[in-house]
Amino acid sequence: MLGQIKIANENDISRLKDFLGQANVNSDGVDPTVDNFILMEDLDQKLIATLGIERVNEDGLLRSLVISPKLEQPQILALFKGILSLAKQKELRNLYLATNKQASVEFFTMLGFDQIGKDELPDHLKVSQHLQHVLGDVDNSIFMRTSLR
Repeated sequence: MLGQIKIANENDISRLKDFLGQANVNSDGVDPTVDNFILMEDLDQKLIATLGIERVNEDGLLRSLVISPKLEQPQILALFKGILSLAKQKELRNLYLATNKQASVEFFTMLGFDQIGKDELPDHLKVSQHLQHVLGDVDNSIFMRTSLR
């Protein structure tokens, strides 16, 4: 099923927004930051997964994770390794994520993320619309961070 993982570009905006929309994931802000998203395509170049980074100063917040139900763990791992590589390429200092699924904490820990308290989130990151939504509307949120330097 896996074709390739690539960094999204202007030519991918429409299909990326469609893919996010099909999963009821907010696509606001995709246009100007499309190169902060990675795409996973199958052999027919159909999107099967995406993950993005919302950059705030020198830090990033993972957002817009959408994966096909057919994806297996090695493919999901490859997607996350791809986004970590992109974050380093963009010279980010730290990468943050929020999840409300306790079961995913072990997976993220394996990728180098450490669980942090809500009070450990930097103030500048709290301007993120995605993070504001999580802080205000998502119950049982778990926050994690990895250092990229």
